[in-house]
Amino acid sequence: MKRLLIVLSVMLFLVLLSLPVPGSAGVVKKKYTLHLATQMPLTHTITKAAMVLAQRAAELSRNKINVVVHAGGAMFSDRQIPDATMSGGCDIGISTSNTWAKYVRGMSFWEVPFLIPPSVSVDKLAEATIPIFDKTLETKGGKLLGYAYYGYEEGIATTKVQLKRPVDVKGLKLRIYDRTHLPGFKAFGAAPVVMSSKEVYIGLQRGVLDGAVSGLSSINHRKWFEVCKYVIAIPNLVSCPSHPFPIAVNLNVWKGMEPAAQKILLQAATEAGRFTHEEVKKMVVKDLKTLRDSKAQVYELKAGSPEWNEWKNALGPAGKKKFLADNPKAGPVLIKMIKSLE
Repeated sequence: MKRLLIVLSVMLFLVLLSLPVPGSAGVVKKKYTLHLATQMPLTHTITKAAMVLAQRAAELSRNKINVVVHAGGAMFSDRQIPDATMSGGCDIGISTSNTWAKYVRGMSFWEVPFLIPPSVSVDKLAEATIPIFDKTLETKGGKLLGYAYYGYEEGIATTKVQLKRPVDVKGLKLRIYDRTHLPGFKAFGAAPVVMSSKEVYIGLQRGVLDGAVSGLSSINHRKWFEVCKYVIAIPNLVSCPSHPFPIAVNLNVWKGMEPAAQKILLQAATEAGRFTHEEVKKMVVKDLKTLRDSKAQVYELKAGSPEWNEWKNALGPAGKKKFLADNPKAGPVLIKMIKSLE
């Protein structure tokens, strides 16, 4: 009897071992090693999202899917990541939406200043765009798995003067991250230049730049506050949460995965996106505290305030016009989608 119980116990263990992990898409039979590239620092929410993706892929596949995360630009810079992902230089890439725009027209709409009003659910908008962008990306050699949110609030860090209103940028050399920001800042006398966030610190330190536009998370994690005395925090400069970073996988890699592995990778990417949605809300409070503790003078705008509306009127219409000029087909479709969600 005792021997029978032992045999039954072993059999039950083997059966349980063969069952899918709860919440997974099935049993993965093959082993996969996937290399994921991101430019963001180890401490940044985007890199944390990549770690969540890797962890969940391993858990759900019983360690059959091994995602190796290369952060901080260790493999490729932000602008190199889409090309590297599509060509097979890396298997998965996470980078800013405007870097993917060369493959998917209109994807840079996430970066257009004040295009997405506070009343629009960014989650619903992201969900609506995935099948549209994915369809195009697949024709170019990629597969869109989802998005990871970069931050919650934008800001401008400066070395010489505290910005409060758009007129204050006159004469300043400013780093921007998207071309749709060019006309608005130029109209107020600034000298804007599109530049990778990885190059900003040394530019500020050497006086090549007088300031930089970015998320508060980058100003904090990249320690720009060490060379900048002033920060203006501008909520909903792009969206809130801000900057959904596309998570894309090489199409050949995707097609080479068995269906169960594909479903697990999709689920892991979805969970990584959910993680960032909650994480960025917590981080904005910590980022503001860190900046103030660093002795930087922080001027925080409130959405809808007269000063906030000045920035909206200064950057919004000019940015939208530039976006539509650059994306005559995709632009109107995306703007219509945004309006339908208001």
